[in-house]
Amino acid sequence: MNMVKNQERGVIDLYRVEMIRVPLLETGETHTLAFRFIGPSGSVLQGCTTAGIVTCTPSQVLQAKGLTLTALEPGEAEVKVDFGDNRFPSVCWRITVIPPSEPIHRITAQSPRILFLKEEAEAFRRRIRGKEDTAEDAPETAEVLVIQYARLWHSYVERAAGYLNETGFTVHYPSISQEWHVSLPLEEPEPTPDPQGYTDFPYWTMYARAIEERLIVLSTVYIVTGKVDYAEKARGYLLALASYGKWYEFDHRGAEGNLSNAHFLIGVSAAYDAIRDIITEGERLRIRDAILSKGLQPLAIDIGNRDRHNIVAAKHVAMMFGAAAIADEVPYAAKYLQASLDYLTGYLDFKLNSGETEGFLYDQVAARHVWMAADLYRRMTGNADLVNHPYLAEELPERLLHFLSPVVNTFPNFSDSFYKLDIAYVMAMTASHHAHPAAGWYMRRYEAEHPAALLYLKEETLSINPEAYYQGAVSAVFQPVGWAALRSGWGRGDHLLCFTSSPSAKDHNHRDQNQIMLNVGGEWLLTGPGYQDYVPGPRADYTIGTIGHNSLLVNGQGQQSLGGGHICDSSLFPSFEVVSGDASASYGESLRSYRRTLYHIDASYYVIVDDAELNREGDEAELLFHTTSSIYGHDHALLGPGESVKKPSLIIRGEEASVRLFFLAPGSLGITVQEYPGAESYGPFISVKAASGSSIRFVTLLIPQCDDPRNITVDHVATSGISGIGFTVLEEGERRDFMMFCDTTETMDYEGYSFSGAAVRWSSSMMGQDPLDTGKPGRLDLSSATRFAGQGIRYRSDKPLSLYLETGSLRGAVYNGTTRASACELCLDSSGVRLDLIVPPGKHNLDLKQGWIIPAEERGETNGNARTQHGARKKTDRD
Repeated sequence: MNMVKNQERGVIDLYRVEMIRVPLLETGETHTLAFRFIGPSGSVLQGCTTAGIVTCTPSQVLQAKGLTLTALEPGEAEVKVDFGDNRFPSVCWRITVIPPSEPIHRITAQSPRILFLKEEAEAFRRRIRGKEDTAEDAPETAEVLVIQYARLWHSYVERAAGYLNETGFTVHYPSISQEWHVSLPLEEPEPTPDPQGYTDFPYWTMYARAIEERLIVLSTVYIVTGKVDYAEKARGYLLALASYGKWYEFDHRGAEGNLSNAHFLIGVSAAYDAIRDIITEGERLRIRDAILSKGLQPLAIDIGNRDRHNIVAAKHVAMMFGAAAIADEVPYAAKYLQASLDYLTGYLDFKLNSGETEGFLYDQVAARHVWMAADLYRRMTGNADLVNHPYLAEELPERLLHFLSPVVNTFPNFSDSFYKLDIAYVMAMTASHHAHPAAGWYMRRYEAEHPAALLYLKEETLSINPEAYYQGAVSAVFQPVGWAALRSGWGRGDHLLCFTSSPSAKDHNHRDQNQIMLNVGGEWLLTGPGYQDYVPGPRADYTIGTIGHNSLLVNGQGQQSLGGGHICDSSLFPSFEVVSGDASASYGESLRSYRRTLYHIDASYYVIVDDAELNREGDEAELLFHTTSSIYGHDHALLGPGESVKKPSLIIRGEEASVRLFFLAPGSLGITVQEYPGAESYGPFISVKAASGSSIRFVTLLIPQCDDPRNITVDHVATSGISGIGFTVLEEGERRDFMMFCDTTETMDYEGYSFSGAAVRWSSSMMGQDPLDTGKPGRLDLSSATRFAGQGIRYRSDKPLSLYLETGSLRGAVYNGTTRASACELCLDSSGVRLDLIVPPGKHNLDLKQGWIIPAEERGETNGNARTQHGARKKTDRD
């Protein structure tokens, strides 16, 4: 709205009218309007008692009596408020009236029921009393800690005492380096100007979270101890909030896009439910009316909204809390309970099966809220469908555990996220409700001092470290969301390569498809920028654009749109893991195709193959590798921004860990260390540019090292045709592995062997020897291969297959990623193995001595793209 300030021109300044424009009521439900007037300078007009004249059309649907609206019958009505003063513009909006609704499941638990049921509170008291005498002597191990409930409760009460005695508090906004100093008793904040570069900066979100936290803590201590002082402090907050005109910040957006409404409603509902026995009936009425009119009724705009944004999810969770608090006293709350259940059920189904994600930060923030609602719904209705949903029970904890970095409690900062996340509540609920021993391990290993361990982790929950829990199958691919974690373990000397090639295009996502991040021994050596900078400029360009991520540029330009990626192939065999992502659609018209394939060999090193089909011969492809650590050349000389690298080998070295990078193909590369102007604080990056050509294949070897670094290097690099490359991996100067990368349309010869397919690795013990007699069992690994032949071995298939074979035991697995069965011939001459197999789609175990292929499911195995189809067998020469 334009505000004209020149009174001499005879134009009257217009005031902005702030009010709750309730979008939906059910028959019999009422809402009383209240107004706040904001002057042209942005300040609140004090002492203004202007009352509006309210009219409703048609009046048989909605009736106005003074400032109170009453819903009469189902339909739609227009509401108009005219203030009779040309300083205040009239306000119009529409309200939908619906018939009364009943929830599917009725509330059976008596209040208090939001934070604890009575029997749960008593069990909690026993838990903190039962540990009091033995907490100091509780046994601990180097890996996990015992939850010392009595000591944690003492700290929690101290925190509540701090809230009890404070006369104000400070809200911190680190992203803009500002603070809010809040005095008690609370008063509704006046409008605050946006920081420079921001529009609608959400000051109220952190403000409301701080108040929610105080209400929850004070109410919890009151329930457990019965000490009225804590309830009285919460009562003061509730009455102050009830006097606010609204619980959201941006009037022009209503309850849409305002997260503060959800935080206020959750906190007020939990506290009202907990302390209602100490407040008067008049105070109950005021607080109850605020929960309905300021909390629930504005959120009705989201009834039927199927957007899976974390803010929308939080608002539906708040609906459940609000309904739970007043359902016994206000019949109109039932529709919010049912709307919340419907939304959250659909949300969990969608998150399980879709490729949509907002990154680890917002996925876990939303999951925390959903868990709160799921547990509350179970508690008050007895229905545990939300609690038992596979997204909460399986998918989310699997993601969190597989992407947890070795040694330290950090995660890849995909999209808008941070390395450090607070997932304690989610993991405590997972451990307790689903007896998930790896989640229990996480809590005792990393969060034994967290309040979530005190309040939500059951004593009897088992604790098993992830390596034991997953029985060696430590890597994982999450196909729908487009994420993969290729790791060696969770210990001090382990490493983790994180990969994203995702279709998700939410507003918290980045243009980062086919990105990798590497953690070695707890240090992030290949890094991402994390949370985007919202102020327009180079930092914003860097944090959301491809330039700030470990992916591909074409002619200096990155991806043109969010999303567009997908994982197109994967097979996780022991000692040979393969994941491939396609980000072609992310680049628009900038290129014809871009595919990145990761190979994880023996949980020891990685080979990254990047295939780009460019539009023209003169186009330039450029790979980026970002870090916040130091970069050294092959001669161990420190490199700074602007320096060129002559030999295709670099080292990124952290405090204790490092990764060596070998750039093996193409043969002619321009390698430099750079910084992005205006975003230097994010650290340097390595730029690897290929000579011009319409078809480019980059091959990069990553060797992570920690503690006792191994001397692994590369020798005998040979190339053939467009895609063929072979090389030998040496360890301590001795031949370890021979590798070839090619294509099913080409054939490459290397070291006397001929190959067609994506990749082959064979160990040195197989070179011209009988693997049964060497005493050094070797390995043969094929990825999407149709032919491999050389001294003593012959393999051929009519469709690309992936194969893993331990040559000593002649056991392994085969994977057919196509939709049709494939004929396969495999001969190991010196051992007398001659097999002709029909390999159906899916993964199957191999026993070459017996000549069988066995579906993995029949042997109780699920690692590595196991499918349900059964294998077929033909007779072999050994039958």
